Amino acid sequence: MAKKSTKQERTLSDVAPIIKLALVQRLTDEDAHELLAKHGYEMSLRTYQRYKKEYKDGTTARFLEIAKCEWANEHLTIIDTIAKTIQEYWRLYEEAENPTEAKHILDSIRASQHDLTLFYNETPLMEKIKQALESKLEDLQNAKKLP
Repeated sequence: MAKKSTKQERTLSDVAPIIKLALVQRLTDEDAHELLAKHGYEMSLRTYQRYKKEYKDGTTARFLEIAKCEWANEHLTIIDTIAKTIQEYWRLYEEAENPTEAKHILDSIRASQHDLTLFYNETPLMEKIKQALESKLEDLQNAKKLP
């Protein structure tokens, strides 16, 4: 059981594990408030709701930051994977022993090139998603600055 804390000592980082547990268990605000009290964090229901909102906002901001940074890496990884697959298909084509096998490999190359083309064509969409995520992140940061 956690030591009893005063309001000044308590921070979101102190109660975050219990808030996370309450959210995972889908507890009502009242039940989560009781759970916090059981773990030595006495606070008003309104204070709990404020901490819960801060926790959720932090989670959203973290998710948006990951999405903003990682989308380009994932995009490039997929392009590289398709390109490597096409390269391997050409190697297999060179080793094909009969025309039917060669035709199937050529069909696979064509399909992979089509996939690659579609992926490149979606790059503008990915850029728009990135811009939307950045805008949402900026909105969250501006909301935190408000009193």
